[in-house]
Amino acid sequence: MPKDESVGETEFKHVIDTELSTGNLRFLPEYLRRHYLLQHEKYRAFRNIRIITENGGHRLSYRVLVPETSQYVDVTVDASVPIKVTMELSDPDILKSFLNQLYEDLFLIVQLFEEEMRKTTLYFAFMPGEKVVPESEKSGMLGRIFTESMLPFFIALMALTFLFFWIFDWYAPIILVGLSLMLALFSGKLIARIGNWKVTKDQPEIHLLQYHFSPDKYEEFRKKHAKKISEIRKEIYETTIAVDKPINCEAAGEIFSNYGIDCEPEDFSVKKMNLFEIVKKASDNFGLSMPKIVVTNMIIPNAAAAGPSPKLGTIMVTTGIMTQLEEDELLSVVGHELSHLKAHDPIVMSSLASAEYLLRFYVLLPYLFHFGFISFWIYFLVAIGLIYFFGKFLEGRADLDSAKMIGQPKVMAEALRKIAFKRLFPLYRREPTFRGYRRSEWLRFDPHPPAYFRIARLEKLQEPEKIEHTFFKSVKDSLTGFLRA
Repeated sequence: MPKDESVGETEFKHVIDTELSTGNLRFLPEYLRRHYLLQHEKYRAFRNIRIITENGGHRLSYRVLVPETSQYVDVTVDASVPIKVTMELSDPDILKSFLNQLYEDLFLIVQLFEEEMRKTTLYFAFMPGEKVVPESEKSGMLGRIFTESMLPFFIALMALTFLFFWIFDWYAPIILVGLSLMLALFSGKLIARIGNWKVTKDQPEIHLLQYHFSPDKYEEFRKKHAKKISEIRKEIYETTIAVDKPINCEAAGEIFSNYGIDCEPEDFSVKKMNLFEIVKKASDNFGLSMPKIVVTNMIIPNAAAAGPSPKLGTIMVTTGIMTQLEEDELLSVVGHELSHLKAHDPIVMSSLASAEYLLRFYVLLPYLFHFGFISFWIYFLVAIGLIYFFGKFLEGRADLDSAKMIGQPKVMAEALRKIAFKRLFPLYRREPTFRGYRRSEWLRFDPHPPAYFRIARLEKLQEPEKIEHTFFKSVKDSLTGFLRA
């Protein structure tokens, strides 16, 4: 439906999935009032703000005036699991684009609220069948490298040129290129070693436990027991999963009590995710062999693909993304990563970076320095910028492939909102007056197109199964998006 079309109805209901417990959601109405309604008065005209608490429930209601009209929308937010949003319109002729922005406002502020709650939350992840529970939440430098795009790593490797020139003389660039290509070929095996758990058919599930504290209680716990997190995890594992007992507040409470925690059911939540089945379903939809699957115990929400092909590749997901996304959302994200493996994108990007590097040092270097040292850096920034921009075509194609093969473009858009919500702030920058800001997002050294562009394109996508050439469509859409930004 076009942006300027009216909705023709007077009531809409939305549901926002949340990782939070009912205990923490009681603070949501006040958070929305302070961080949205009171901080964005210049962006929106709000009236009749009320926080209502009754029968143990908490909700927020307010009115939003439609600019330059006499129309308005009455919004009610129920702080339940899931969060329920109701919009009652004074006029069915209110534009759909305005209502979409109202919903996105709420969705993004809810993500901010969840992030705030994570600061005072204990997270434990378990895999049934593991003899030893991982003792570290971190995976070191290699873990951080491989949970992001590998392109920065290739560029960093090329930056070692002068050291290699000192050692290997004129053969240094060829050696560096060989190392980068070897890394790309074996990246699947490397990332498999970095993960905390290997997910298999026999060990398909990950269990995620969250316990939410008040800020004061969390600070007290952190000061006394921060170094005992792995010990608490191990005790919970041995008294529940290891002996085929469910993880619940009663079982965990006995252990929590030893560390000064009174387990409150409303602050306790457990999520179980069959990651093997999710990846298998995505692989079947793509008609691909099952890649290896590893889980990295990291709160950063991310997924990545590494390796030269699906058969030799590895899909990595973090416990953070499993915590934040629902199964259907994670399925679409996995589809995005499988697209990279199917199209051999890790090899394509490393080859492109290597070709530019060899061209620069064996062909262009004398000419660049002839025009002055500054010309070398101008060329370098432009060349790397173009490589990153080409990466946007591949990332855009992976979005389309996932939408086409998994068949859930809007679910994929919702997942992106959760993962990249910080890049959608501040809210008022969606307005046409901020076109310059939008253009700058396209020019970042980031192989991903801007989050706003990816989300909008997925939400507008109709009949993705009919797209014949997803790469060419991605090129066209990305160039159009950049020029219109």
